[in-house]
Amino acid sequence: MNSPTPSAHPGTAPTFADWIFISIVIAALCLVAYLGEIAYEHAQQTEKSKRNGEAMVTWLTEASAKRFEANYNIPACAGGGDAKTSLWGACLEHLLANDFKDMRNPFKGVAPQFIEQCNPADKSLTGEIVLLKMTPTPPGSAVASINSQLVAEDSIDQKLQLSIGICDKGSYLVKIADFEF
Repeated sequence: MNSPTPSAHPGTAPTFADWIFISIVIAALCLVAYLGEIAYEHAQQTEKSKRNGEAMVTWLTEASAKRFEANYNIPACAGGGDAKTSLWGACLEHLLANDFKDMRNPFKGVAPQFIEQCNPADKSLTGEIVLLKMTPTPPGSAVASINSQLVAEDSIDQKLQLSIGICDKGSYLVKIADFEF
């Protein structure tokens, strides 16, 4: 008589191929976590740059309502004066020396620069501020306004329409606001 032989059960321990697969999955998870941390840090730096721009918008908007008063406490930023002596450069110098002296570009750790435009080909522009004056064109024009950089020699004796943005990690423009100063 044939006696039944017990069949062998396969082992439940992981094989060599299983250990290779598990190692690859763990390495992939570690890489994803590392890249996620880097992306989060860059997003935080971009957000801090946006806060710099928002602080400028807040200050300039609040000053816009008061700077045409007779006894405005910041003469460098006062409006209504002589167009040749009431210049943006003096106002900006005052702001950077006082109200915004602690402002830093989070990507570089230095004071942000005011530039004409963001350029994705130039990665050195990350975190910089783009401050543009918007000059209206005559009624009926195809373009409502012309944007140009607000430079130190520009007169601030009258109200100005401004636009502000920052350059993100890829040196792309992130528009913050259009406002009156």
